Amino acid sequence: MVRFNFLIVFIIFSYDLVFAHHKIYSPRIEEGRTSLEWRGHFNQDRRNNKNKEHHHVFESEHSWTHFWQSEVEFHVSDKSSTPLDWEKLEIQNQFQILDSSSYAVALYFSYNFLSEGAKADEIEYKFLNEYKNKDFKFITNFIFEKEIGKKATGSTQFSITNYLVSENPIFEDVKIGLIGFSEFGYLTKINTYHQQEHMYGMQIEKDIMINNLEYEFALGYLKGLTSETANHSFLWNIELEF
Repeated sequence: MVRFNFLIVFIIFSYDLVFAHHKIYSPRIEEGRTSLEWRGHFNQDRRNNKNKEHHHVFESEHSWTHFWQSEVEFHVSDKSSTPLDWEKLEIQNQFQILDSSSYAVALYFSYNFLSEGAKADEIEYKFLNEYKNKDFKFITNFIFEKEIGKKATGSTQFSITNYLVSENPIFEDVKIGLIGFSEFGYLTKINTYHQQEHMYGMQIEKDIMINNLEYEFALGYLKGLTSETANHSFLWNIELEF
C-alpha cells in the first residue's frame, strides 16, 4: 500500500542546527522496524565563513522490541574551517515508557564521540512526548546536552522542540507544513534573544512503497531569525525502511 505523509510542522522551540541535524524524535516505537537514512542541510548566508556550509547525517536504526530502539549516526560536515570532514559519531538508545492511542512518552539517551580535537565528547538526554487526535499530532522534545571529559565546559545546553503535524492531507494524501529550530543557551544561563538560534520555514515529505520497500522523502526550507543563524537553510531527508 502506497502511503504519503507530508508533515505540517509548527515549531516554537528547538535545538542547535548542527547538533540536532533537523530531526525531531517521535516517542513511538515500532517493533522490528529497520531503516537507513541520509539527511542534511545546506546553508546560504551573507557571511563568507557560513555561506555554503553543509552537514550530512548517515543513520542506521533498528527497533529491538516494542519499547526499545537503537540508532547509530555518522556526521560529516563542510565548514570554512574544516572542509568535508567527519565531525562525530552518535550511539543512541530510545525507551518508550507510555503508549496509548492519544498519548506517548519516551526517554532518549545518546553518547556523541566528536572527532574535532578542540571539542569534548557529549552526552545527550531527551524527554519525548506526543499527543494526537483525528486532526493533528503534536510532538515535543525536551533536550539536554552536556560535554564530558577533560575538555568539557561543565555547562548543560537546554532546548525544546515542538512539532505539530496535520493529519488532514491537502491534495491526494499530500501534507505540507512549517518547520523550525531554536537553541536557547544553557540551563544555568539562558542567552539573550539575539544570541539564540531561531529558524522557521516549510517542509514537505512523501512516503512511498516501491518493490515492497518503504521510501521516505522530505525537502524543507528554513529562514534564520537571529544573527546566530544562517540566513537560509535547505533541508533534505531520504529514508529506506525495511
